[in-house]
Amino acid sequence: MSTFFTSTNNSSFNVSLIWFGTAVSVAEIMTGTFLAPLGMKDGFLAILVGHVIGGIILYLAGIIGANKRCSASESINLSFGKLGSVSFSLLNTIQLIGWTSIMTIIGA
Repeated sequence: MSTFFTSTNNSSFNVSLIWFGTAVSVAEIMTGTFLAPLGMKDGFLAILVGHVIGGIILYLAGIIGANKRCSASESINLSFGKLGSVSFSLLNTIQLIGWTSIMTIIGA
């Protein structure tokens, strides 16, 4: 078992900071500017709303995993079954291909 789950230093606040850090990325902000040029005000509002929604979902998923003492993949399997787990894996693969593409564009 991972030492992360056995440590007593991992409060809900600490875990929420980890999830917040994973949610904020330059790649997704750049993707938004390529796909939907909304302007500064509307763009920041869309980013803020998207991060709040995504952060809540990821935070709740993290709580499920912490309570069950399992990884994110295992908690998805518990919540959505085998088909749901495969679906989330495929969506994650597509997202990572897109992330790589945007990072390549930024670096070029």
